[in-house]
Amino acid sequence: MRLGQILPSAIMAVLIIYCIKDVVIDFAGKGIFQLLAVAVVGISYKLKHNTFLSIFVGTAFYMVCMYLS
Repeated sequence: MRLGQILPSAIMAVLIIYCIKDVVIDFAGKGIFQLLAVAVVGISYKLKHNTFLSIFVGTAFYMVCMYLS
């Protein structure tokens, strides 16, 4: 039961760290969009507690930012 409560947050943390590992290298290009997408994922996960929805919303936000830039 305890593992079911902790595991989704741990998975989200690992995914976020993996996604922002190259932000320092390309901060002016895509880095700022990646950090904003991470913030969107974190906020949506805190509000809805739905891992798949958070990943989808963050990915959609990032893709829109990349398309508009």
